[in-house]
Amino acid sequence: MFRNFIVVATVALAASLTACGSDPNDALSTATTITQPPQPASAVTYPTNGTEKGIIALDNNFLPGNLGVVAGTKVVFTNNGRNPHNIVPAGDPEATTWGALDSAFQPKATYGRVFDRPGTYVYYCTIHGSPKAGMFATITVTTP
Repeated sequence: MFRNFIVVATVALAASLTACGSDPNDALSTATTITQPPQPASAVTYPTNGTEKGIIALDNNFLPGNLGVVAGTKVVFTNNGRNPHNIVPAGDPEATTWGALDSAFQPKATYGRVFDRPGTYVYYCTIHGSPKAGMFATITVTTP
């Protein structure tokens, strides 16, 4: 009985969608693939909230690989590895650099940056990876 209900509901839904999309000028009636661009940070900024979170560059990894923070949090990067790294933002068309981290980030060095806009920030080491492979990670900034 439940399967019959699903079949009837599916047929009814298909019929109603066909009727709604019958206008060739209707955006729903054209078959296009929508590719979402990287999500840039929000235009809304928040003041520093006094909170700090840490990310460690260790050998060929960023730890943690995914960090979640609230807007206004200072993220402190520390190179605890044996080799220099760099930290380059990817996917945020407004950011071409995060300051000192676009050049060699030497072992035992630290660098702090306040993430004041909500969004998803992908970053990577160009020496040991790319935005999608090797040494890369993500910071997700949410609203307070």
